[in-house]
Amino acid sequence: MKKFFVLMLALALFVPAVASAQIKWNGQFNVFGYAFDNAPFAEDGTSNTYSRLILGASFDLAENIEGNASLMYFSTWGDNYLAGQQIDNSNDTGILSTTKLIEANVVFKNLFDNDRISAKVGRQFYDGGTLFYVGPRDLIWSYFILGPMGMPSYFIQDSGMDGVVLTYDNKEDLKVDLGYSKLVNEDTDSGYKINTTFVNTKYTLNDMWNVQGYFYDFEMANVGGTDYVRFEYLGAKPEFKYNSLLASVELVQCFADDDGSMFSTRHTGDGYRAKIDLSYDLSPLKLRGMYLMTGTEFYISPMQHNYLGLIFTGMSGMLTVGGMPADVYIDCMNLGADYTINKFNFSVDYFRIGLPRDDAYKMYEVDFMAKYNYKENIAFKGAIAYMSEENSAYHDMAYFMGIDYKFGSK
Repeated sequence: MKKFFVLMLALALFVPAVASAQIKWNGQFNVFGYAFDNAPFAEDGTSNTYSRLILGASFDLAENIEGNASLMYFSTWGDNYLAGQQIDNSNDTGILSTTKLIEANVVFKNLFDNDRISAKVGRQFYDGGTLFYVGPRDLIWSYFILGPMGMPSYFIQDSGMDGVVLTYDNKEDLKVDLGYSKLVNEDTDSGYKINTTFVNTKYTLNDMWNVQGYFYDFEMANVGGTDYVRFEYLGAKPEFKYNSLLASVELVQCFADDDGSMFSTRHTGDGYRAKIDLSYDLSPLKLRGMYLMTGTEFYISPMQHNYLGLIFTGMSGMLTVGGMPADVYIDCMNLGADYTINKFNFSVDYFRIGLPRDDAYKMYEVDFMAKYNYKENIAFKGAIAYMSEENSAYHDMAYFMGIDYKFGSK
């Protein structure tokens, strides 16, 4: 019932203004199913099918003021008692319990009579790169199976963040975001609180070079427990493009400890991260390569946006240090290729992953994905993944199928 009142309150705030505004609709619908030969997800079974529907709207509230609102329905097939049984919203088995208000914000443009400055206030999505992505992810299947593996949903943060982002954009070569977010409140049932403050800058030097620099401060605590981690990232990512060649290097220094202070002098959780990406487009063939390495106890943002294979991405989300998410001693190499012909896209990837960095302990994954672009905005997808562990009998084969439909623009 509480969720119903939240939905009604949101509508009460927006509907009067929307009534006289021009609405621009956007959204997407996804169906996703997976199955595993082995049973690493025994708690929820070795196969499942999910549905996700997102419906969003943007509208002008007044001159230089824009509103955005989105709803998301997400559920496992068969979980919502829609097959002739009673929908009981009082005990979280009804359809309202699987529907979230994932976006509700107001954008103030032309602040201080300067068309380069704007502010977005309220629940919103944010793409800060590989270490911080908040909002619905495309059908990267591995993130959906984090739930069956036991990862709390707020670690994925697909439903937006409550906060404010102040942006300076000169529309030419410089964009700077300054933001604060309360990702998880300390009085929630989760038992965690997560606050984030960040500065994210992108600068275009010329047609060949651009660079991203960022600073993130994460304050994470297990409320009522002993775990309290505060960690900072200071990173830079130069990118080079020349004809068909695209290359980037991302370097990150992490400062972390459990004393709750910024840039802790104890340095017990400090670490680093290096990521190299290369691609060469020979259209219709594209060749790709990636190498990722982290050293010492490098804490990761729970809202990371790293892709390390269909199976392993879900497993890496489960790594923790002191009860907090961590990415410890990852050593990953990826070689891949994409091929496009008519309405079909094919991809193949090979991953070699060390965890921890030890020659005697390596994991290998091979993925094959195919997509049929039925219409411009409708695609059917399928994939097969195989993962094995060196010096071990462990191996797994996974199968994925899905449908993507998107409309409007966001």
